[in-house]
Amino acid sequence: MIYMLKNKFILSILLLIMAAGCGSKQTNTQIRDVAFLKFSKSMFNDYTVIVNNKYKFILGACDEKDLPEECTNSTDDKLYEITSGNVVVKVLDSNNNLIMEKEMYIGSSNTKEINLPWEIF
Repeated sequence: MIYMLKNKFILSILLLIMAAGCGSKQTNTQIRDVAFLKFSKSMFNDYTVIVNNKYKFILGACDEKDLPEECTNSTDDKLYEITSGNVVVKVLDSNNNLIMEKEMYIGSSNTKEINLPWEIF
């Protein structure tokens, strides 16, 4: 009789552990939905970038009065934060000529590098 009571007790404990384990749930919550753009360009050319026909910024060039050894590319290690998803990027040169228009998908926390022309003809 003690043997049967012991088996029922162990079985009850095992069922209780299984029921408690199945009730837990693990979720992954994404806090920020951002992606990044990185531009690779010549330091002597400047460009205007338009993202989703909404955000506009300038990738500057060195001034001609600067000495060549002082001139650095301001976009070397710079990331531009945008919302992830479908993105349309337009790049204009200093004369407002369209150099590139690209539609792409960028996932959350991903970085897309865009290579711009090194020479303008």
